[in-house]
Amino acid sequence: MLAVVMLGAAAFLVASGGVGPMLSTLGAGFGSAFGRLVATPVPTTTELPPTNAPTIAAPDQPYTNQADIELSVSVPVEALGDQTAKVRIYVALTGLQAAPVVDVPIGSTSRLTVPFKLTAGRNDISATLFRGNEESEQSPVVTWILDTVPPKITITSPKNNAAIDTPEVTVQGKTQAGTSLVALNAGNGTSISSTADSKDGTFQFGLPLAAGKNVITITGTDPAGNVGTTTLNLLQGSTQMVVRLTASTYRISVSKHPASLQLTVLVNDPAGNPLAGASAFFTIQIPGLAPISNQIVTNTDGRAVFTTPLVGAIAVGSGIGTVLVTSDLYGQSTDRVTLTFVK
Repeated sequence: MLAVVMLGAAAFLVASGGVGPMLSTLGAGFGSAFGRLVATPVPTTTELPPTNAPTIAAPDQPYTNQADIELSVSVPVEALGDQTAKVRIYVALTGLQAAPVVDVPIGSTSRLTVPFKLTAGRNDISATLFRGNEESEQSPVVTWILDTVPPKITITSPKNNAAIDTPEVTVQGKTQAGTSLVALNAGNGTSISSTADSKDGTFQFGLPLAAGKNVITITGTDPAGNVGTTTLNLLQGSTQMVVRLTASTYRISVSKHPASLQLTVLVNDPAGNPLAGASAFFTIQIPGLAPISNQIVTNTDGRAVFTTPLVGAIAVGSGIGTVLVTSDLYGQSTDRVTLTFVK
């Protein structure tokens, strides 16, 4: 119907001589429409809408003792082939804001391997994607912790060189959280593995002992791969010290007594070796005199000697000499001698 009307109008204009004006009007209309089509702007790369952020593959576990690592970065496919596209790597250190450290061109691959050098301590790493002048949101943060310090292993129980009177010892201590431990007893070739608590680093394990001397080496590997060691020496057997007290004389004349009296203590550890550094507290009780006492430390031979002058009105009767020996490792032990005072 519209075509018929148009033809009629055209016929009328031809008959009336109005063809020229009509063509002019139609030409102007088509020209205007074409101009509008051509004038519609084509988006440029600087006007692209923000794209998705890249992602960085997280490590299996964050601790490492290697400063040089490689970041595996996945790039959104819409950025591939864009010559303006690049990945920007950010790092935030402890107590600091994230800062850009490197820009990496993308090219035509969706996965980038970016060499990166860690700073000692915690490294929180993220990335953004640039296309033209548009920067994406930051990627999820992944964390590496650079640790190059060997773990310190502290044994809290038992004490080094302690004597253990049971066939197995329970070892307690503390080290870096999450450290893997291996204890090897050279005395019988037994070993045991353990892991320090993941929060406070405490540990506890039992280990069989051989009779006599046991040298136990404890090796710890922390989560970053650093290795630390310590040694624990134990003696399996009696925990009692051997304390023997002797006197320079046991029968004393009150009328012709010597000028002095000497007490000597010999202290051996449970294995029979001389025990140096033990505290020996001597007491002498003599009829007619007030008690006499003194404290002396055993020498490298496990020996301590106490000499006291014999002065005053000594009476006939029985006296006694005692010694109380105290050791940090073996506790306390005592011995005594009997003294007789005659006319």
